[in-house]
Amino acid sequence: MRKIGGHVSVAGGLPNAVSNTLSIGGNCIQIFAGSPRSWARQPYSPEEVKLFREGVEKNNLDPVFIHALYLINLASDNPDLLGKSTLSLIGDLENGEKIKSSGVIVHIGSHQGRGFDSVSAQLLDVIHSILSRTKDTPLILENVAGQNGKIGSLREINFLLDKIQDPRLKVCLDTAHLFEAGYDFTSDIGLEKIISELDELELLDKISLLHLNDSATDLNSHHDMHANLGEGKIGLSGLSKLVNHASLSHLPLILEVPGADKHGPDKNNIRSAIEISSNPTRT
Repeated sequence: MRKIGGHVSVAGGLPNAVSNTLSIGGNCIQIFAGSPRSWARQPYSPEEVKLFREGVEKNNLDPVFIHALYLINLASDNPDLLGKSTLSLIGDLENGEKIKSSGVIVHIGSHQGRGFDSVSAQLLDVIHSILSRTKDTPLILENVAGQNGKIGSLREINFLLDKIQDPRLKVCLDTAHLFEAGYDFTSDIGLEKIISELDELELLDKISLLHLNDSATDLNSHHDMHANLGEGKIGLSGLSKLVNHASLSHLPLILEVPGADKHGPDKNNIRSAIEISSNPTRT
């Protein structure tokens, strides 16, 4: 069975991510390794790690992914913000090591109008430093919707991976972000175009997972807003084309949708994900 899960809450303790995943019908997990509103990252205790891993293994819920803080900006020219971003990410990677995470997913940040070329050297130095100060857990760079200043186009990600050449550096593709950045994979021609670009950039074998989200905004909107599966501008058929492509069909799917009650991924969205991933002709 395809691995399909959602971003779930760890409120009340890390082990609750297991019950929250089971309650929506998921079979893999994404979490924040701490409060999404705080820079502080506390090391997981041996007891909570033990309980969490027992639940994961008993219910076959690997892979487990951690999503880094949205506050992070590895391209910042503010030393305080850059320092906090670096330490927060190191903390997440260290906690990822404890819970046998398959990776920490990060939004790289923003060059704040200065241009990618002006921050590329800093990004290389910072990412090198983060990887050298941590061990086995992969660091996964996520693509962006093309918002002004945001770093994470496919070519920018390719640049960073190509220059750093570390096997721990991986890629997360977000379906809504791809669409909002102008990639129309809802047609066969458009789908093959993006697969060809990923192949040309040598990213296909570095993708660790797909964030499966519909888009509340139009193709090429450069505006990041997720929608429940089948309720956005991509639609179930378009999503099905991408996730079932032979080059991507082995990848875990993690949902970051609002859900019917705005509390995140729910049973209905998981069911839709299962349906489209098991039925490539879904329309």
